[in-house]
Amino acid sequence: MIALDLPGFGVSDSRPEVLSPEGMAAFILQTAAHFGISRMHAIGPDVGTSSLLLAAARKPELFESLVVGGGAANADLAAGQLKDLIASEPGAFAAIDGGPIGAGFVSQSARVEPPPAVLEDYRQASAGRRFEDATNFVRAYPRDLPRLERVLGEIETPILILVGRDDPIVPPENGRLLAARLPRNRYIELDGGHLLWEDIPEIYAAEIERWLASGYRVL
Repeated sequence: MIALDLPGFGVSDSRPEVLSPEGMAAFILQTAAHFGISRMHAIGPDVGTSSLLLAAARKPELFESLVVGGGAANADLAAGQLKDLIASEPGAFAAIDGGPIGAGFVSQSARVEPPPAVLEDYRQASAGRRFEDATNFVRAYPRDLPRLERVLGEIETPILILVGRDDPIVPPENGRLLAARLPRNRYIELDGGHLLWEDIPEIYAAEIERWLASGYRVL
């Protein structure tokens, strides 16, 4: 198993060319090639959703299955602070420390307040101008998500879509759009907010375990 923070998220370094869904899709494919992976299950909620779907559209033979959800499928279906970030001007947060913004964003997006240590991790992930740089990813949504919508019907990879029923920034309509367009998928709404892995970690993990054990094979 390989677990990584996509560049620009967590505490991974970033560079401008990967901070968009299409740029991140290319990075995922390059990472698989770097590690010699020819077939894999991939789990990528939030910003991983559009990135993995675009990667699967480009190289379907690489993916045994995907687990996605909690990421915008259409910029018009975003809500709350995410909608504001998508519309923000480049450089809007460059002159301020993004740490408190990132931690506050997480607190308001989760239905259950994350523990202090977890919030500190999110704060560090957005510290300095990291929040500004990461925001470029969602600023690219109006350009990249329409391209994603056009290829959804061509993605034959089995896909599990996990969404939070009470997600305040990526409402379930985003997951329903994916479920309506993707040929082979299972759509599940869970009782949580945007950060399902924080709100209901045991339930979230159990759904993924069932999917990887056999669920993806029956689609």
